Amino acid sequence: MPLNYALIIFELVVMVLSISLHDCAQAWAANRLGDPTARMMGRLTMNPGRHFDLLGTLIWPVLFIFRSPLVLGWGKPVTFTPRNFRDPSRYEMLATLAGPAAQLLAAFVALLILVIVRHTLPGTLDSLIIASHLAMRDATFGIQGLPGIFPLILFLYFCILVNVLLCVFNLVPLPFLDGGKILLHYLPYNAAKIYQEMSFVLMLAFFFLGYYVIMLFFLPIMSIFQALLFTL
Repeated sequence: MPLNYALIIFELVVMVLSISLHDCAQAWAANRLGDPTARMMGRLTMNPGRHFDLLGTLIWPVLFIFRSPLVLGWGKPVTFTPRNFRDPSRYEMLATLAGPAAQLLAAFVALLILVIVRHTLPGTLDSLIIASHLAMRDATFGIQGLPGIFPLILFLYFCILVNVLLCVFNLVPLPFLDGGKILLHYLPYNAAKIYQEMSFVLMLAFFFLGYYVIMLFFLPIMSIFQALLFTL
Protein backbone atom coordinates (compact mmCIF):
# COMPACT_ATOMS: atom_id res chain seq x y z
CA MET A 1 0.00 0.00 0.00
CA PRO A 2 2.77 2.57 0.77
CA LEU A 3 4.25 1.78 -2.67
CA ASN A 4 0.89 2.45 -4.29
CA TYR A 5 0.69 5.86 -2.61
CA ALA A 6 4.23 6.67 -3.76
CA LEU A 7 3.26 5.80 -7.35
CA ILE A 8 0.20 8.04 -7.09
CA ILE A 9 2.36 10.93 -5.89
CA PHE A 10 4.82 10.34 -8.74
CA GLU A 11 2.00 10.41 -11.28
CA LEU A 12 0.31 13.49 -9.81
CA VAL A 13 3.58 15.43 -9.79
CA VAL A 14 4.27 14.54 -13.43
CA MET A 15 0.68 15.37 -14.39
CA VAL A 16 0.89 18.83 -12.80
CA LEU A 17 4.23 19.50 -14.52
CA SER A 18 2.82 18.32 -17.85
CA ILE A 19 -0.21 20.62 -17.51
CA SER A 20 2.10 23.53 -16.66
CA LEU A 21 4.28 22.74 -19.68
CA HIS A 22 1.22 22.60 -21.95
CA ASP A 23 -0.12 25.97 -20.81
CA CYS A 24 3.30 27.64 -20.69
CA ALA A 25 4.03 26.46 -24.25
CA GLN A 26 0.76 27.94 -25.51
CA ALA A 27 1.51 31.24 -23.76
CA TRP A 28 5.05 31.26 -25.18
CA ALA A 29 3.88 30.49 -28.72
CA ALA A 30 1.15 33.14 -28.60
CA ASN A 31 3.64 35.72 -27.34
CA ARG A 32 6.11 34.84 -30.10
CA LEU A 33 3.34 35.12 -32.69
CA GLY A 34 2.37 38.60 -31.53
CA ASP A 35 -0.22 38.13 -28.78
CA PRO A 36 1.13 39.00 -25.28
CA THR A 37 -2.21 38.39 -23.52
CA ALA A 38 -1.24 35.12 -21.82
CA ARG A 39 2.21 36.49 -20.90
CA MET A 40 0.61 39.57 -19.32
CA MET A 41 -1.71 37.28 -17.35
CA GLY A 42 1.29 35.48 -15.89
CA ARG A 43 0.86 32.25 -17.84
CA LEU A 44 4.34 32.24 -19.40
CA THR A 45 5.76 30.21 -16.52
CA MET A 46 6.17 26.63 -15.31
CA ASN A 47 4.79 27.62 -11.91
CA PRO A 48 1.81 25.22 -11.44
CA GLY A 49 -0.03 27.80 -9.34
CA ARG A 50 -0.48 30.05 -12.37
CA HIS A 51 -2.20 27.27 -14.33
CA PHE A 52 -4.22 25.69 -11.50
CA ASP A 53 -7.84 24.80 -12.21
CA LEU A 54 -9.86 23.53 -9.24
CA LEU A 55 -11.78 20.91 -11.22
CA GLY A 56 -9.14 19.91 -13.76
CA THR A 57 -5.98 19.99 -11.65
CA LEU A 58 -7.35 18.79 -8.31
CA ILE A 59 -10.89 17.42 -8.06
CA TRP A 60 -11.03 15.32 -11.26
CA PRO A 61 -7.56 13.70 -10.86
CA VAL A 62 -8.04 12.94 -7.16
CA LEU A 63 -11.45 11.35 -7.81
CA PHE A 64 -10.03 8.95 -10.38
CA ILE A 65 -6.38 8.37 -9.48
CA PHE A 66 -7.22 5.70 -6.91
CA ARG A 67 -9.29 3.83 -9.51
CA SER A 68 -7.09 4.00 -12.59
CA PRO A 69 -3.37 4.33 -13.33
CA LEU A 70 -4.28 6.58 -16.27
CA VAL A 71 -5.51 9.88 -14.90
CA LEU A 72 -6.49 12.96 -16.88
CA GLY A 73 -6.22 16.59 -15.86
CA TRP A 74 -6.14 20.10 -17.29
CA GLY A 75 -5.30 23.66 -16.33
CA LYS A 76 -7.03 26.99 -16.77
CA PRO A 77 -7.65 27.79 -20.44
CA VAL A 78 -4.92 29.97 -21.92
CA THR A 79 -6.47 33.21 -23.17
CA PHE A 80 -5.66 34.53 -26.64
CA THR A 81 -6.59 37.87 -28.25
CA PRO A 82 -6.82 36.89 -31.94
CA ARG A 83 -6.70 40.46 -33.26
CA ASN A 84 -3.12 40.71 -31.94
CA PHE A 85 -2.00 38.01 -34.38
CA ARG A 86 -0.87 39.06 -37.85
CA ASP A 87 -2.77 36.06 -39.22
CA PRO A 88 -5.46 35.52 -36.53
CA SER A 89 -6.91 32.19 -37.69
CA ARG A 90 -3.62 30.48 -38.50
CA TYR A 91 -1.58 31.84 -35.60
CA GLU A 92 -4.23 31.11 -32.97
CA MET A 93 -4.31 27.51 -34.22
CA LEU A 94 -0.50 27.29 -34.04
CA ALA A 95 -0.49 28.69 -30.50
CA THR A 96 -3.12 26.14 -29.50
CA LEU A 97 -1.13 23.28 -31.04
CA ALA A 98 1.97 24.35 -29.11
CA GLY A 99 0.54 22.80 -25.93
CA PRO A 100 0.13 19.19 -27.16
CA ALA A 101 3.35 19.54 -29.20
CA ALA A 102 5.30 20.46 -26.06
CA GLN A 103 3.90 17.43 -24.23
CA LEU A 104 4.86 15.13 -27.09
CA LEU A 105 8.34 16.67 -27.16
CA ALA A 106 8.69 16.15 -23.39
CA ALA A 107 7.82 12.46 -23.87
CA PHE A 108 10.52 12.14 -26.56
CA VAL A 109 13.10 13.88 -24.34
CA ALA A 110 12.31 11.51 -21.47
CA LEU A 111 12.58 8.59 -23.90
CA LEU A 112 15.99 9.79 -25.12
CA ILE A 113 17.33 10.16 -21.58
CA LEU A 114 16.11 6.67 -20.64
CA VAL A 115 17.72 5.15 -23.75
CA ILE A 116 21.03 6.85 -22.88
CA VAL A 117 20.79 5.64 -19.28
CA ARG A 118 19.97 2.10 -20.46
CA HIS A 119 23.13 1.99 -22.58
CA THR A 120 25.29 3.68 -19.95
CA LEU A 121 24.44 1.94 -16.68
CA PRO A 122 24.45 -1.87 -16.40
CA GLY A 123 21.25 -3.44 -15.08
CA THR A 124 19.05 -0.53 -16.13
CA LEU A 125 16.98 -2.68 -18.47
CA ASP A 126 15.52 -4.64 -15.53
CA SER A 127 14.72 -1.35 -13.80
CA LEU A 128 12.93 -0.11 -16.92
CA ILE A 129 10.83 -3.26 -17.12
CA ILE A 130 9.84 -2.92 -13.47
CA ALA A 131 9.12 0.81 -13.90
CA SER A 132 6.79 0.08 -16.83
CA HIS A 133 4.81 -2.36 -14.68
CA LEU A 134 4.75 -0.16 -11.57
CA ALA A 135 3.53 2.80 -13.61
CA MET A 136 0.43 0.73 -14.38
CA ARG A 137 0.10 -0.13 -10.65
CA ASP A 138 1.18 -3.74 -11.09
CA ALA A 139 1.94 -4.52 -7.45
CA THR A 140 3.44 -7.94 -8.22
CA PHE A 141 6.76 -6.21 -8.81
CA GLY A 142 8.71 -5.10 -5.75
CA ILE A 143 11.42 -2.47 -5.52
CA GLN A 144 13.84 -4.29 -3.24
CA GLY A 145 17.38 -4.41 -4.55
CA LEU A 146 16.83 -1.86 -7.27
CA PRO A 147 19.62 0.66 -8.02
CA GLY A 148 19.60 4.12 -6.47
CA ILE A 149 18.79 5.64 -9.86
CA PHE A 150 15.46 3.79 -10.02
CA PRO A 151 13.33 6.74 -8.77
CA LEU A 152 14.67 8.81 -11.69
CA ILE A 153 13.92 5.98 -14.13
CA LEU A 154 10.37 5.69 -12.77
CA PHE A 155 9.90 9.47 -12.95
CA LEU A 156 11.07 9.58 -16.57
CA TYR A 157 8.84 6.66 -17.50
CA PHE A 158 5.89 8.51 -15.96
CA CYS A 159 6.95 11.55 -18.05
CA ILE A 160 6.45 9.46 -21.18
CA LEU A 161 3.20 7.87 -20.04
CA VAL A 162 1.50 11.01 -18.71
CA ASN A 163 2.64 13.37 -21.48
CA VAL A 164 1.51 11.01 -24.25
CA LEU A 165 -1.82 10.50 -22.48
CA LEU A 166 -2.47 14.23 -21.98
CA CYS A 167 -1.32 15.03 -25.51
CA VAL A 168 -3.93 12.61 -26.90
CA PHE A 169 -6.55 13.89 -24.46
CA ASN A 170 -5.99 17.53 -25.46
CA LEU A 171 -6.33 16.69 -29.16
CA VAL A 172 -9.77 15.11 -28.79
CA PRO A 173 -12.05 17.28 -31.02
CA LEU A 174 -14.35 18.65 -28.33
CA PRO A 175 -15.17 22.38 -28.03
CA PHE A 176 -13.50 22.73 -24.63
CA LEU A 177 -10.24 21.00 -25.66
CA ASP A 178 -7.41 21.99 -28.01
CA GLY A 179 -8.62 19.56 -30.67
CA GLY A 180 -12.03 21.22 -30.71
CA LYS A 181 -10.54 24.72 -30.95
CA ILE A 182 -8.49 23.60 -33.94
CA LEU A 183 -11.52 21.91 -35.55
CA LEU A 184 -13.48 25.17 -35.31
CA HIS A 185 -11.02 26.77 -37.73
CA TYR A 186 -12.08 24.29 -40.43
CA LEU A 187 -15.85 24.28 -39.90
CA PRO A 188 -18.23 26.55 -41.84
CA TYR A 189 -19.81 29.30 -39.74
CA ASN A 190 -23.18 27.57 -39.19
CA ALA A 191 -21.57 24.21 -38.44
CA ALA A 192 -19.18 25.87 -35.96
CA LYS A 193 -22.09 27.59 -34.23
CA ILE A 194 -24.03 24.31 -33.85
CA TYR A 195 -20.85 22.56 -32.69
CA GLN A 196 -20.32 25.13 -29.92
CA GLU A 197 -23.99 24.99 -28.89
CA MET A 198 -23.62 21.23 -28.43
CA SER A 199 -20.73 21.64 -25.95
CA PHE A 200 -22.71 20.40 -22.95
CA VAL A 201 -24.10 17.35 -24.77
CA LEU A 202 -20.66 16.50 -26.13
CA MET A 203 -19.17 16.86 -22.65
CA LEU A 204 -21.73 14.39 -21.26
CA ALA A 205 -20.99 11.96 -24.08
CA PHE A 206 -17.28 12.30 -23.43
CA PHE A 207 -17.83 11.53 -19.75
CA PHE A 208 -19.21 8.11 -20.67
CA LEU A 209 -17.31 7.30 -23.87
CA GLY A 210 -14.21 9.48 -23.71
CA TYR A 211 -12.01 6.84 -22.08
CA TYR A 212 -12.50 4.46 -25.01
CA VAL A 213 -11.84 7.22 -27.55
CA ILE A 214 -8.61 8.22 -25.82
CA MET A 215 -7.42 4.62 -25.49
CA LEU A 216 -8.05 4.09 -29.20
CA PHE A 217 -5.21 6.52 -29.95
CA PHE A 218 -3.17 6.42 -26.75
CA LEU A 219 -2.40 2.69 -26.76
CA PRO A 220 -0.87 2.56 -30.29
CA ILE A 221 1.24 5.67 -29.64
CA MET A 222 2.39 4.40 -26.25
CA SER A 223 3.29 1.05 -27.80
CA ILE A 224 5.59 2.91 -30.22
CA PHE A 225 7.35 4.60 -27.30
CA GLN A 226 7.62 1.24 -25.54
CA ALA A 227 9.17 -0.36 -28.61
CA LEU A 228 11.66 2.48 -29.01
CA LEU A 229 12.53 2.40 -25.32
CA PHE A 230 13.46 -1.28 -25.33
CA THR A 231 14.95 -1.63 -28.81
CA LEU A 232 17.00 1.52 -29.46
